[in-house]
Amino acid sequence: MPPRKPPTAISSTTTKPTTTDTQASTLIHTYLTTQNRPYSATEISSNLHNAVTKARTDKLLREMFERGEIAGKASGKQWVYWGVQDPNATSTPAELAATDARIASLRDSIPSLKSELKSASTALSTLRSAPTTDALRSAVQTLETDKQDKEARLRVLRAGGIKPVNVEEREKVAAEWRKWKRTRDNRKRAYKELEAMLLDSGVIGKEALW
Repeated sequence: MPPRKPPTAISSTTTKPTTTDTQASTLIHTYLTTQNRPYSATEISSNLHNAVTKARTDKLLREMFERGEIAGKASGKQWVYWGVQDPNATSTPAELAATDARIASLRDSIPSLKSELKSASTALSTLRSAPTTDALRSAVQTLETDKQDKEARLRVLRAGGIKPVNVEEREKVAAEWRKWKRTRDNRKRAYKELEAMLLDSGVIGKEALW
């Protein structure tokens, strides 16, 4: 059975686009050939962002179909159209075999490329975590300053300008420090107990103590 003729295009009352029918037909034909799949007039107009109105697209598709420039068939209540592919563009068996060989070669190279990518990523991560040149310069300057300070202090000690503290003096200072620490702790504990007693009595609030 011969294919049904596409339905008559619906006349449009919208303003005619500035492009000519030839330009619009070329735009539609290029789109169908590039996409290489069936589309309805509504889909084509929408996918072209209404560069060609739906009604005009419907009309031009019917005309292009009748001229044999595109293929089409009825699909339910609407027609769908697609580009006619050039039979001369079909690849030869030799070309297909070469393409398959190329695909196989590329597929075989994937594991080694993944390994190289992993190594490169690790190296990049190491480089990013390493200190910058400015940071290294700052660290070197800090160490140099610290070295000079220690050398200056060492020279003073060697010259005898500062008398070293003997063990007895260190123990005396430590004992004095422990004594005053106990005194401070005792006074702090007594204050806390007194504060708690006053607050529990309700005679005075905590704000008044301060």
